[in-house]
Amino acid sequence: MQTKNLIIDTDIGTDVDDLIALAYAIKQGAPIKAITTVQGDTKVRAKIAKKLTDILGVNIPIISGLESLQATKYWTGIEELALTMQEKEMKIRDASWPMYEQGDILVCLGPLTNIAEQIKNNPTIKNIKTLYIMGHEDSHNLKVDPDAAKLVLSQDWTIYQITKQTSKQVIITKQDLEKIKGSRLGDFVYESAKRWLNYAQKENLPMYDPLTISAALNEEYVNFKKTEKNRYVSEGVDSEVKDKILNAIK
Repeated sequence: MQTKNLIIDTDIGTDVDDLIALAYAIKQGAPIKAITTVQGDTKVRAKIAKKLTDILGVNIPIISGLESLQATKYWTGIEELALTMQEKEMKIRDASWPMYEQGDILVCLGPLTNIAEQIKNNPTIKNIKTLYIMGHEDSHNLKVDPDAAKLVLSQDWTIYQITKQTSKQVIITKQDLEKIKGSRLGDFVYESAKRWLNYAQKENLPMYDPLTISAALNEEYVNFKKTEKNRYVSEGVDSEVKDKILNAIK
């Protein structure tokens, strides 16, 4: 497993795959240096991340980042339903960007707004050499803030991108969700998943973000092809990762 520090940028709280991805990373023992939140009400997203870390008994710095330019369009209103009234009162730091060091790996599970801002205003991000992105070409995360995506993808980093096509090869069904209930973590994921499925009128959950985390952990479930210098795009996945994800969120 990857032992380098991860900084994870996430729009946790809408599609439940972010929540599953963060839970998976923590349960796998990933060395997470910081979690930053992006898009919409980033403080609500940060509080959801804090609720998860509290459930799992870990202390990870959580930073609420920037709203995207089209944040309102993609804010569903279901996000804060993950929080109790007391949890909504939690204090979360305003954006004080992480200090990146040589060897740190950046994992992007949402729109690239925070990363573009840091390219402009956080000199330490130049220490990043490797970036994992959930999204490729016409993916939601790249379309929400196209200017940010263009800037990030122009950097001289080694970038791995996980496609929607790859992610849809690993699906969690409603039947799978029934099997994770019975623990604080399992119940939290279950209720969050049901809210998202009902809102989106979907029957199952492609594992977009968990596969991105798995790849960043160098677990070798996701296969990549080199498309150009320092650029890699997913082209398949070992379906055995599904059981590992499900076991991590019970």
